Amino acid sequence: MSTATAMPGPPTVDVAMQSAIDAIDDSFLVLDADDRLVAFNAAALRAFPHLADDLVPGVGFEELMRRDAAVLHALGLLDDPDESVADRMQRHALPSCRFESRQPDGRWFRSEDRLMPNGGRVVITRDITDEKRHAEEAARYTKLLRGTLENISQGLCAFDADYRLMTWNARFFELLDLPHTFAQVGTPMVDIIRFLAKRGDLGPGDIGELTAEMTAMASETKGTIYEREDSRGRTLEVRLRPLSGGGIVATYSDVTERHKAETALRESEERYALAAAGASDGLWDWNLGTNRIFFSDRWKEMLGYATEEIGDGAEEWFSRIHPEDVQRVTAQIDAHLSGAATNFESEHRVRHFDDSYRWMLVRGLAVRDGDGNAYRIAGSMTDITERKRSEEQAIHDALHDSLTSLANRTLFLERVRQALARQRRTPSAQFAVIYLDLDRFKVVNESLGHVHGDDLIIAAARRLEQNLKFGDTVARLGGDEFAVMLEDVRDKEEATGLSDMLQKALSTPFMLGGKEVFTTASMGIAHSAENYVRPEDILRDAELAMYRAKELGKACSVAFDPAMRGTTVTPLDVETDLRRALERHEMVLNFQPIVSLSDGKIRGFEALARWRHAERGDIPPSEFIPLAEETGMIVELGQWVLRNACAQMVEWNQAFPEIGPFEISVNLSGRQFTQLDLVRMVTDSLEGTGLQANCLKLEITESALMENAQRSAQMLRHLKELDIKVCVDDFGTGYSSLSYLHTFPIDTLKIDKSFVQDMGRNRHNLEIVRTIALLAQNLRLDVIAEGVETPEQLAQLRAIGCGYAQGFLFSRPLTADNVRRLLAENRVW
Repeated sequence: MSTATAMPGPPTVDVAMQSAIDAIDDSFLVLDADDRLVAFNAAALRAFPHLADDLVPGVGFEELMRRDAAVLHALGLLDDPDESVADRMQRHALPSCRFESRQPDGRWFRSEDRLMPNGGRVVITRDITDEKRHAEEAARYTKLLRGTLENISQGLCAFDADYRLMTWNARFFELLDLPHTFAQVGTPMVDIIRFLAKRGDLGPGDIGELTAEMTAMASETKGTIYEREDSRGRTLEVRLRPLSGGGIVATYSDVTERHKAETALRESEERYALAAAGASDGLWDWNLGTNRIFFSDRWKEMLGYATEEIGDGAEEWFSRIHPEDVQRVTAQIDAHLSGAATNFESEHRVRHFDDSYRWMLVRGLAVRDGDGNAYRIAGSMTDITERKRSEEQAIHDALHDSLTSLANRTLFLERVRQALARQRRTPSAQFAVIYLDLDRFKVVNESLGHVHGDDLIIAAARRLEQNLKFGDTVARLGGDEFAVMLEDVRDKEEATGLSDMLQKALSTPFMLGGKEVFTTASMGIAHSAENYVRPEDILRDAELAMYRAKELGKACSVAFDPAMRGTTVTPLDVETDLRRALERHEMVLNFQPIVSLSDGKIRGFEALARWRHAERGDIPPSEFIPLAEETGMIVELGQWVLRNACAQMVEWNQAFPEIGPFEISVNLSGRQFTQLDLVRMVTDSLEGTGLQANCLKLEITESALMENAQRSAQMLRHLKELDIKVCVDDFGTGYSSLSYLHTFPIDTLKIDKSFVQDMGRNRHNLEIVRTIALLAQNLRLDVIAEGVETPEQLAQLRAIGCGYAQGFLFSRPLTADNVRRLLAENRVW
């Protein structure tokens, strides 16, 4: 059709004018004062091909809009055509308006609707599709930059040529702890500096001078790196760099921990040699369209490469990922790119320049277009090799014995559990378990010392390993007890034969401390033919058989027989009964008097736990205390002893005010002393019973104190602040260094009975006791000698100035009723 057709009524456009408007690229619609189409140009037909049949002079503008809305509605680009037409006509009535619209072919137009002096209107429309695309690209690039900024560990900000804030990341405001009122484009740099100066972050001095000095340094810098400590005690590393068009960019890193490490390094050459400087993250930016990746210099450095040695291909990363990790890493990336995961985070191994593999934590965030499709992903890489090694070591330590590196009970039971599962699937896959105990270990330990005792344990472990076939498992269960799982053992007879082989292996003498040491083993054998369900059951039966071997004279092997159940008392039985002893009220307290040697009167008592088993009678502390330590029940038992001892002392101090008050001494085990809530447990007992804190004395062994000297000193200070007294038990048998006496806030030394009981025959022991008493006097500490049994020992202790004593000479440990009778006598020694 022609671009303009004459119709009766409305004015027409001459040919010259029509040619002129046809030459214009933008679409023109000219309307008369009655809002009818007068003229249009060729660009209008190109812009609105769906209206080509309707663009005729004389057609009403509203009719054109209704036709346009109907087409857009049919294509799904409009929800309500009537509402759209009404809105368009409302704006059309204004003197002028501008709006954007999307066309059926996807193009974007910007239209200007203007009133002309003659009352008519002109509607000019321009194609802005390319402009829109460029704007979207700019927005995506801005989002990419923002994502990268927010993904780095440093705070960053940039100021323009007038030193007003242009951009920043959240880490910048977090590190400087700035109010969010500053987080807006255009904030003057001087306002931020003045705020920091007022808060004290820039150090002491006049606020105005500090502000001016820092502002001048920032604005005149040609590149500056410095550190400063803020008002919260953190050290920040600040890097200032000028921008080519004026202004600066500043980055902030929290280097507080690095400074602490550097301080520690200066204090200790060993720590200096072992410590490593903290490293910042390596950054990467992957353009998915071109499949090129930007790697920062730090990223390359972390893998041992110089900047020019690694390109920008994706294979630079993926070819170095450990073959076992590649599939997992690609799946994690795909999950994020597809939208299934909100971010990409992966721990995997990457090959270093030296061909070793380093564990890396890689994080990333995708940048998406308007349709949600990822076209770029950027992130960071952190070396976590040391953390991974520590985790692997922790897992190993949790499943292996620290002395022998054999499997421990946990791992052994897991292996047995797996063997039971195999047997259920394949009944012919029979196996056996041997429970083994060294017969003469205690003799070696007491004769040659604990060090050589440990050497025997290690040597026995190696012998057992060397005489087992591949696939068998040997574990150390504790002390001198081992367990062996023998795979593919048809019956008990074969298992017994294999145990005899182990007996022969252990019978060869061991060289310990330059001496030949002989040992044998008692072995119990349980075979899987008994149809076990739980691994604990087969181990228990092997242990029962081992005890039967002990009863038969040791140095032999005994296969388990179901008749053994219920006839042998094992440590497992003792442990089970111990767990129920408190709830069955089988635990009682005995008290041994502590006598002042200056006047011979009772000044306190030591609380001692006793177990009166309902069926087995009295079980000695030497049997149940080590078991309580091993199982952790010592904590619960210790709480019970402490609370009941405090309550009993309150009762006696109220009943005998004329000869009191008395102190109560309560032993703390090494395991109790490591409890983080020890102080709270003690204060709860005092508050719950009403005992005065200065009437409680806690006894702790030297070895428990020295296991963690720094933590012990802190714990003892907390106790002393509460006016609770502290006594070092068994003094003289532990550490040879006495320097801790000056370090720890203690009140009393208790001389071990091994020195006291041999004073008469061994002059050396007498001198030790005398030295301890003199040392205590010089340090203003009390001294208690334990194990006093004869009048001669009492006389010697008085002669050398010992302050207090306890022992059978005064009284054996007594029940509470007998103590009350003893106090009523008010005896003097």
